[in-house]
Amino acid sequence: MANKLLIKAYLIAGLFLPASLICAQQVSAPALFLEGEQLRKAYEFERAKEAYTRAISLSGDSAFIARAQQRRVLCENGLILSNYVVRPHVLGRAFIPYREFFLYYDLSPSGSWALPPFELLRHVNDNGASRLPLFYRATLDRIVFTAQDSTSGSGWDLYMIQEKDILANGSILWGPPVRLGPWINTPGNEVYPVLSSDGKTLYFSSDGLPGLGGMNLYVSHWDTQMQQWSMTENMGIPFSSTHNDLLYMLSDDMRFFYFASDRAAPQDSLVLYKVEYESAPVKIRPASVIELREIALIPVLGNNTNTDTPLPPKEAGMALPESILQKTREATAHYAQLTEAVRNLTDHVTEQEKKLDSLRKHYSSLSPEEDRTTIANIIREEEFVLMELQQSLRDARKSAQSIEDLFLSHGVLPPVTPPASQSPLAVAADIQEAAFVPVRQKFISLDGHVFETPVPAVPAVNLEFRIEKESVVLPMENEPRGLYYRIQLFTVSRKAVISQLKGISPVFEVRAGNQYVYYAGQFNSYADASRALASTKRRGITGAIVVAFYQGKSISVQEGRRREAQNKTAPEGIAAFRVYLGSNQISPALVSLVSELSGKDIVRVITGTGADYFIGPFASASQAEELAYALREKGFDTVAVQQVTN
Repeated sequence: MANKLLIKAYLIAGLFLPASLICAQQVSAPALFLEGEQLRKAYEFERAKEAYTRAISLSGDSAFIARAQQRRVLCENGLILSNYVVRPHVLGRAFIPYREFFLYYDLSPSGSWALPPFELLRHVNDNGASRLPLFYRATLDRIVFTAQDSTSGSGWDLYMIQEKDILANGSILWGPPVRLGPWINTPGNEVYPVLSSDGKTLYFSSDGLPGLGGMNLYVSHWDTQMQQWSMTENMGIPFSSTHNDLLYMLSDDMRFFYFASDRAAPQDSLVLYKVEYESAPVKIRPASVIELREIALIPVLGNNTNTDTPLPPKEAGMALPESILQKTREATAHYAQLTEAVRNLTDHVTEQEKKLDSLRKHYSSLSPEEDRTTIANIIREEEFVLMELQQSLRDARKSAQSIEDLFLSHGVLPPVTPPASQSPLAVAADIQEAAFVPVRQKFISLDGHVFETPVPAVPAVNLEFRIEKESVVLPMENEPRGLYYRIQLFTVSRKAVISQLKGISPVFEVRAGNQYVYYAGQFNSYADASRALASTKRRGITGAIVVAFYQGKSISVQEGRRREAQNKTAPEGIAAFRVYLGSNQISPALVSLVSELSGKDIVRVITGTGADYFIGPFASASQAEELAYALREKGFDTVAVQQVTN
């Protein structure tokens, strides 16, 4: 009997064991997303794409799905860019602080760094609080710079000004800034533009154009016939990577170029690469992911003649060979010496700063009648000592970071045995086999320049529905001509006080006979008005309703929605623009992308053969074309801009 019970127990356990194993094997969507991130950064684009796809299938979160879809697009870009890559000949590298790395480029006499004047930035609604330097060539008649429109809330964009005249006093007169086209500027960030010596080639960094993730490097060429910049081109692997790559600059003699990247840099630093320039570099197809990864890491030891094959990054999870581990062990003692020097110097700097603080307090406590000369001289001498200590500390840290970078990027540390007669700081310079020390550049001033003031624009009224501490009340003047919706809050016999409006903005006050009617917002679609209505009711105004207007006159909401469905929202006889998405059926991926890029709803128009799908209307062709271009860049080639007239 006991044996029968035991056999039965084993059978039951055997039935439940597979189920438990299946449960243990289940993977969450966030875990798959993280796996995709690791694989993508290790250039395993095909496997990363599969991980993102599985994550999407397991998630019901629309925001998460949108992020995963965006990452999947990066993998598709990676698969394209990894077909053909180049092996650059690296001449040297240096570790540079992130905040000022642009100052270390070895510039020619014809180019300098300059801060854009405040009056220039004000033309693009940039308050100048976060200015990025521009690269100025005195020999060119155009300047490209980056600025942030503080009123739009968008990222950094590229602008260009062109020389108009030479004034009587010799100053250069520049025209107003012009924002570059949507094929260059994106909802993301476009930064660090550099013009070639002839002004016909533009290099810049962007995280909004098709790339591998982070900031990638791009190039555009000046079209003399069209008088505009051409479509952008990703500069490809290894100059663009799965990390951040910044500030490509070609030397005037076209012998070499610089660019910076954080792919193998310590925190808050970048690696500045100096690379031999080839006008027509030989492109190869990597034989494996390992080879692709090796090229992307840009090996520089021994000017690309090192015998140790660089290892893949730590994301790949590969074991290190024993021979390489032995090299790492051999370098440990040297690295320990260097880190000890950093610690000691840090302590010395701290003690010296405390000493100076004490001296300065003593100096300030002396009365004017007392002799301060002796104390002042002592302070001056101690300041020189502090400066020397700080420089020694910077040198030691740079050397330590150099060793750390070699380990992070290649998986090895070169075995170095310092001579007994040399200090760790002296030996530190010897281990930087492929490093170079560029000269730190200085800023120039654009004082001798005059920037033409454009015709001042009338400050735009913020019509975006919002909740503020205190409601903004506006008179209902200059009503739009097209279709729009508002929220009717309430009607009262006396003017409402601010507290009654519950912070809702903007609010329009209209007097109708002996009464006052209050409306909130201005919406182009019924869906937007409905969402704002829900927020209004949550603020306590439960009697609020959505109302519609056309040509400045009140119409029924039903009539407004009918016009909206038929894309008849523009004033009669006035042209508007829309983006055609497709007929009969459009993919969920396109719907998701439209939702990500635009706040407008997709409109379906019934036709004799089925239905057409549009997004719009847009007041101008440029607005519509900007969205259409972004969609086409993601592979939806059938998207087109159409003009419609009511």
